[in-house]
Amino acid sequence: MTVPELALHHQRLEARATQLHNQIERIEAELARNPEAERLEREVGSREAVRREVELRLLQSERETESRRARLRARERELMSGRINNPGELMRLSTEVDHLKLALAGDEDAELELLEQQELVEKEVARLEADLGAARSSGEAAAPGRQEELLRLELVLAETETEREAVWRQLPADWQKAYRRVAARVSNPVAEVVRGQCQACHVGATSSGMQLLRRGSLVLCENCGRLQVAT
Repeated sequence: MTVPELALHHQRLEARATQLHNQIERIEAELARNPEAERLEREVGSREAVRREVELRLLQSERETESRRARLRARERELMSGRINNPGELMRLSTEVDHLKLALAGDEDAELELLEQQELVEKEVARLEADLGAARSSGEAAAPGRQEELLRLELVLAETETEREAVWRQLPADWQKAYRRVAARVSNPVAEVVRGQCQACHVGATSSGMQLLRRGSLVLCENCGRLQVAT
């Protein structure tokens, strides 16, 4: 390879190493956590909280209903005992019994709704827990394959970095210095020149610049400042 071609090859190896680093980090993150399982865990926790709330409301409702039912039985026994002769008192007790019966009917309807809600929430929790188990199993099943892929990528990265360093050592000092200086401000410090045009900024090279490029000289684009390589 010519010196300019070495500089371009080094840039490509750097880009490849960066891509491999990103792939490795992504796989490591996937192995460290299971996003789908974590999402389902949050949903299970949320629905469990709803289930506990419904259970608490149902328990409270049952206690209130039983208390009202006990009062109703007491008032009915009192009303039917025959011990009360006062018409006004009898009327008051009869009215209270009617109100208690009406309230009790409302309590029982409310309890029925809570029971139905409890059943729905329990079914939803069971479904989410099944999905969570499947997500965990899927993650565990995929782990060995992802580990193998991780090892393969790490090997390719090591080979890429070794080749990159070897190519860098072949670059003359002035090219290394220019490469570092340009790389400090742009991500791709080397640009190909195709049919007389810089492929980074699409500005045409001068005729004198093209002559220097054909001789493999160190040439910077007059527009974007990148090192140029004639291809």
